[in-house]
Amino acid sequence: MFDKQFLIKLRNFAIFIVIYTLVFFLFFSTLSYTLPFVIGIIVSLISLPLVKFLKHKLKFKDSIASLISVLLVYIIFVLLLIGIFTKITYEIKQLVSSIPNVNTFIPYIQEYFDKLRLYYDAIDPAIVQKINDQITKFAYSSLDISLSILNKLLSIILKLPVIFLVLFVSLLSSYFFSKDMLNFRSSILNIFTPDGKKKFSLIIDELNKSLTGYIKAYSFIVTLSFVETYIGFSVLNIKYALILSIVSAIFDVLPILGIGAVYSLVALYYIITKKYIIAFGIIILYLIVTVVRQILEPKLVSASLGLHPVAVLAAIFIGIKAYGFVGMIYLIFLMVLYNILKKTKIL
Repeated sequence: MFDKQFLIKLRNFAIFIVIYTLVFFLFFSTLSYTLPFVIGIIVSLISLPLVKFLKHKLKFKDSIASLISVLLVYIIFVLLLIGIFTKITYEIKQLVSSIPNVNTFIPYIQEYFDKLRLYYDAIDPAIVQKINDQITKFAYSSLDISLSILNKLLSIILKLPVIFLVLFVSLLSSYFFSKDMLNFRSSILNIFTPDGKKKFSLIIDELNKSLTGYIKAYSFIVTLSFVETYIGFSVLNIKYALILSIVSAIFDVLPILGIGAVYSLVALYYIITKKYIIAFGIIILYLIVTVVRQILEPKLVSASLGLHPVAVLAAIFIGIKAYGFVGMIYLIFLMVLYNILKKTKIL
């Protein structure tokens, strides 16, 4: 009934889906054990251009070139983290010290409670009882959340020795991967035929190009969100627009929180202080930032990955709906890898 070539392609596609899915979920399910080595591979790939330069141009030994390159990458990363967190900590301290005294909020809060009491007295007793039950449940759930946060903090403190061990193993693995990366690639290429070597090299090059493009695309999106937030907050005369914009950009990277968390808190602050025009401006700004992101994200990601914008949009929407951030990554890289394998005529 169907064409033989079509059935062969369909079979190959099904095999590809199964293998990709198994590898993807195996990778994420074992990440807690393999994390130091994953970090090591990433750092070694980042340091590879410098290793090549030191080896070929300055005639350094493999071990010395790798050691210098890896240490330089880690030092730059640590210095960036220290700089960012120092700046954020300083700005947050300034922000907290500039927030009006709690007494400033008391008249506003008292007014809300007075209005609530008037409505409360006129409500049916049965409804009042239900409201009391809900308030009690909310109080208990808030207590549970507070205890959960405290437990998480204690858990992180207890895991500090493990974290230091992970960092130490990551540093060592980065050095060894960096030292043997070129030889490792040559060893893999030796198992292929001349045609296989070309295809394998093309796949690796395309994957590197796609991954680099993906990182660049999202870096641009996050930077744009930061710039929009900073300009918008500055126009609205919101104090500490810079630190709030930086925090918004950081939250934008986090799949669970998102930029809306910062906007919601800032808008709530201005609603409580009865500065409704500024609060309304923040809501409008959030809508603008969200719409711009929704328009640009599929186009930028599709251009960087060599995919159709509709395909990327579908991957983002379906992936997030199905399994959140991990689902989005799964579908996007499924399409990227399939596209690369089609280019190399493997599928």
